[in-house]
Amino acid sequence: MKDNRTMLTDFYQLTMNASYLDSGKGDDMATFDLFIRNLPKDWGYYIANGIEDAVDYITDIRFEQDDIDYIRSLGRFNEDFMNTLKDFRFEGEVYAPKEGTPIFPNEPVLRVTAKRSQAQFVESALLNMINFQTMIASKASRVVQAAGGNEVYEFGMRRAQEEDGAMKGTRACMMAGCVASSNVKAGKEYGIRIGGTMAHSFVMTFVDELEAFRAYAHTFPNYPILLIDTYDTLRGARNAVVVGKELEEKGKKLGAVRLDSGDLDDLSKKVRQVLDEAGLDYVNIVVSNDLNEYKVEELVKGGAPIATYGIGTEMITAKPVAAIPGVYKLVEDESGARIKLSEGKRTLPGKKQVHRQLDSEGKYLNDIIALDDEAVEGTPLLELAVKDGARVRARPSLNETRSYCTGEVGKLPDYLKQVRVDRQYDVKVSSRLNEMVERLTKEYGVR
Repeated sequence: MKDNRTMLTDFYQLTMNASYLDSGKGDDMATFDLFIRNLPKDWGYYIANGIEDAVDYITDIRFEQDDIDYIRSLGRFNEDFMNTLKDFRFEGEVYAPKEGTPIFPNEPVLRVTAKRSQAQFVESALLNMINFQTMIASKASRVVQAAGGNEVYEFGMRRAQEEDGAMKGTRACMMAGCVASSNVKAGKEYGIRIGGTMAHSFVMTFVDELEAFRAYAHTFPNYPILLIDTYDTLRGARNAVVVGKELEEKGKKLGAVRLDSGDLDDLSKKVRQVLDEAGLDYVNIVVSNDLNEYKVEELVKGGAPIATYGIGTEMITAKPVAAIPGVYKLVEDESGARIKLSEGKRTLPGKKQVHRQLDSEGKYLNDIIALDDEAVEGTPLLELAVKDGARVRARPSLNETRSYCTGEVGKLPDYLKQVRVDRQYDVKVSSRLNEMVERLTKEYGVR
């Protein structure tokens, strides 16, 4: 049975629906857009994520009896409203891009059309799922791009916001191009590659570092990874050489050494020299130590001989971006197109589609946000995902989504994939949509 997240909502969804019922507006048809207002500093794009979870949620809404009993106990709702909860289901439609699609500000990530009570109720949970997962996938994509083709491991479980943050965060990182995770539960549930090394406490458990390395290599003789900076990093590298040579005598090989502190650029070059002079040029260097896309870019540009970057805190939490401004707004109902004119928070009215245009080399050129029935050149991004309350497109596997996502990111113009983006992607608004905005602004604006 699917996880029932119906009660994952804000209280005002219930109060509004109760008032819609009293006002006779609950069964009116309405369309809402979920979109993200703007990008964080230095970011060039978002990766749409959480969409498939949103589809699962929206197609399985149901209030259990104990949910209804709890809501009744609040003493705020009459029995007419309470009776509607027994058979409350989402019966409308949802349009969305494929999960893993690069998206930009003000473009609909979800377009939800249903009876007003249904389309309104789903707001809080949809934002909860889309905002977090999109944020982490986008951050991870930035890190992967900064690594310049070197491997990125996700090491963030211990710094994630509890289990849900760790699991959804790991999935987001893998979707965006990370090659492995230290999260064992994620490995089991998602079928992803897991990996790791050892803690400093392991090294400190033994009489000396060399004994610790020998013990670990004895247990894991096939390409072990040794953490060499517990005491003195270069001495650790020389001890790793000793163990590497001992493994060679047994027909085995040392896999890598890991650095977790200090000047990673300088130390990685010195460690590389130690390894190469000993004939262990096949041994890779793995680094961690509070890395982010800015630090990774510096290491790559500086020619640091690093094969794998282990990223924890700053990727699994998207640090320093605490949250992204995804919102859910009414854009059309039985009265026609609707617009919000609040200063700094204006919306684009009407049912819309996003059309993506490519240049002659197959790179993203620009997007056009247009009315849904408007003829515009380009590939439409919003696809029907839910019809009459049921899923109509199969949920892809993580591997399928990862392959699609990395392929689409590869089509982004290079200026959007920089760590510090100083030029934004061109998102146009169609002529008919612009005309609608102008008309509604005059109709609802200050007189």
